[in-house]
Amino acid sequence: MKQVVFCAPCGMFFVEIPVGKIEKKGRWIMGAYTNFKEIIDTMESQGYDWKQEIGAINKAQKKRNEQVEFSLSDHVKAMVYAMLSSNRPWDGIARNSDKINAVFKNFDVDYLLSASPTELEQQLTEIKCGNLQIKRQMNNLRSNIKTLQQIATDFGSIDDYYNSTDKYILIKSLSNSGQKYKLKYMGVALVCEYLKGVGVDIIKPDVHVRRIIGRLGYSKHNPATVRETMDVCKAIAEEYNLSQAAVDAIFWQYGANAKFKICDSEPKCNLCNVKNCPSRKILSDIVS
Repeated sequence: MKQVVFCAPCGMFFVEIPVGKIEKKGRWIMGAYTNFKEIIDTMESQGYDWKQEIGAINKAQKKRNEQVEFSLSDHVKAMVYAMLSSNRPWDGIARNSDKINAVFKNFDVDYLLSASPTELEQQLTEIKCGNLQIKRQMNNLRSNIKTLQQIATDFGSIDDYYNSTDKYILIKSLSNSGQKYKLKYMGVALVCEYLKGVGVDIIKPDVHVRRIIGRLGYSKHNPATVRETMDVCKAIAEEYNLSQAAVDAIFWQYGANAKFKICDSEPKCNLCNVKNCPSRKILSDIVS
């Protein structure tokens, strides 16, 4: 098993890789995914600080790596923020985090188990932090909290279950219909976002990341499938000695609204330093 270690000077998580697996060039480990470095170079050459977005992820991973237990409140908070990110820009959620925390009483579990779903929905809508599924999400919040409590009962703690379960099996158990621990109105992408929030080294295979991986030709499909996206990000993490969550955050920023947003639904290929992108000419022709 590879050891995830925290580098205090640079504030990043790295995965220890056996010496001699791949050749080192400069500060990155170079191999099959050279375009990934060119994505980073593009952001840095234009003065964009891609590391800032990884700070909260690093903090959660450091806590899990040090085997500090996440409380039920921590899990509920991460789950709720994942829910709120559904099919909407993240920027508005991040900007209103203090107001969101107030709506949920700093994720007091006893309060949330008895809170009115309608009132929660209304308060979120008032601060423009809702989404198309917000009514259903709030109606099922109590049920999802009880599911987390059941996991803790069955395994001693939620973290014990998460730490002892293969990631793909864990995602399936929380996202697939018919599973005992299925979290309602949370599919694969939202479950992964939740797990990232409690320090699990995983990616969120959302539209931005899947689209970029497909465009780079790293997958058979364009956009990449969920499994292709997760496998490619894992391989890139190993090649560049980064956590999977960091790889995910870099790809996401490259295409997300209110972030670097070069490779989005209308790509700005003329601003991108990726030299051998197989989609560059095709996309340039489309948008020109």
